Amino acid sequence: MGPEKRAIRNLAKQMKNLRLGLGWSQEELAERMGTDRTYISDLERSLRNPSLKILARLANTLGTTIGDLCD
Repeated sequence: MGPEKRAIRNLAKQMKNLRLGLGWSQEELAERMGTDRTYISDLERSLRNPSLKILARLANTLGTTIGDLCD
């Protein structure tokens, strides 16, 4: 697996762990971010490569930083 795929998978795992830690469904996270639930699902399954803008909104919504999301 290349570094890009590894980074996307790490992001997906961290995102899901943070979301579940907050007790939120994908739908709730999507609503709080102002996006669609299917987009959240795609991110968590590593099917999408989010833009920097989405990463910033995701980190802010989850109460973390982009660096921590990608760690």
